[in-house]
Amino acid sequence: MQALGQAIDVQLGLAIDSPKATLAAKRSLACEMVKCWQQAHESIADIPLLDGWGEKHRLFVKWKHMEAKAAAYYYHALILDKGNTEKSQRAAVAALQSAEESLRESRAVCEAFHSTSPFSS
Repeated sequence: MQALGQAIDVQLGLAIDSPKATLAAKRSLACEMVKCWQQAHESIADIPLLDGWGEKHRLFVKWKHMEAKAAAYYYHALILDKGNTEKSQRAAVAALQSAEESLRESRAVCEAFHSTSPFSS
């Protein structure tokens, strides 16, 4: 699941750079990425981590999962923002707030990942 999540991450990066990619396509990729990283996160939680690399890997998976959630909420908010109703505008604001919260958590886990040994150069 991790490899699939990383592959979708690459696809999303290409979609972001493409002027032809729609917001719906970007949101769809981000949502698929969330599913992959969620499954990887759940799977790794069941594995006993006996060394530093195991803990570092767990942090990496959690970091990417939270990063994917932030992207999915962000693209969902952009789609909702195109709506003409007050309800869609409120939903867009709520989705953006969720994106910001997920991004903050992603950054915190990223910092934990980089400060956890073993360190690589």
